[in-house]
Amino acid sequence: MSGVSQRNIGVILAALGAVLFSTKAVLVKLAFAYPLTPEALLSLRMLFAAPLFFFVAMRANHDIPRLSLADALSVVALGLIGYYAASLLDFAGLSRISVDLERLLLYTYPLIVIVLSAVAFSRPIMRKDIVAFGITYVGLALVVVDDRTKAAAASGWGEGVLLVLLSAAAYAVYLIGSQKIIARLGAKRFTSLAMLAATGGVFLHYGLSNPRFSLLEQPAAVYGYGFALGIFSTVLPSFLTSEGIARIGAAHTAIIGAAGPIATLLMAWLLLGEAITGVQLLGTILVLYGVRQASSSPTR
Repeated sequence: MSGVSQRNIGVILAALGAVLFSTKAVLVKLAFAYPLTPEALLSLRMLFAAPLFFFVAMRANHDIPRLSLADALSVVALGLIGYYAASLLDFAGLSRISVDLERLLLYTYPLIVIVLSAVAFSRPIMRKDIVAFGITYVGLALVVVDDRTKAAAASGWGEGVLLVLLSAAAYAVYLIGSQKIIARLGAKRFTSLAMLAATGGVFLHYGLSNPRFSLLEQPAAVYGYGFALGIFSTVLPSFLTSEGIARIGAAHTAIIGAAGPIATLLMAWLLLGEAITGVQLLGTILVLYGVRQASSSPTR
């Protein structure tokens, strides 16, 4: 295939991955109607996702040289950072703030990617980037203030904001760290192995923190949400995103992630009844515009 065709495919894959990832926040909110902790829900998610990742890992490892120790350690570290730590922080944050705010806070990861790219790959941060950062955070401030006004009585709101921002930072580290190793191992092999490493971390955390909570004694609806989270919000988008990174790079994949907040905003309105205010729309537009401008000419 030509380079142009590969790029177009990469754009489509990254966009589909962003939209599917955006369903996670709504599903988590719906699942939290039941007495679930973030650790328990994350474990249910991985319970359904892990067998598929194991299957793909076995297929991807066929007739391929064994991993070096350095690659194995990198895969484990990135899996724990990008899918265990980032997901746990995000789930915990979602239990405290609205879906709309969570997705917009999480979308700050492209800006963090740019900063980390500058540090890791010596890419200078341009003047236009600094201006775009300012626009983005003005927009984010509008949404934060608007959401805080609507959730004045909510406990743990500030902690939720911090947890989701930390999740965004963890995911940015994963994107930057995964770019070179994906080129060596292939997207499917890397993603499946990283997710299996994350699954180990999730189950260990669950076993230590929820000794009296049984994953085998839950209502059918809880398993339905766990299945949807595992397959449609985890397995499919993780492979789509990795394939996008392999074709168009981490920075371009991050830009296309703008589809995520928009999809979440609409789904939260349709499925959760979360109101869309004028201030929220203005803030969202500023955030998306700022991130787009900051990342308009990234290097791979």
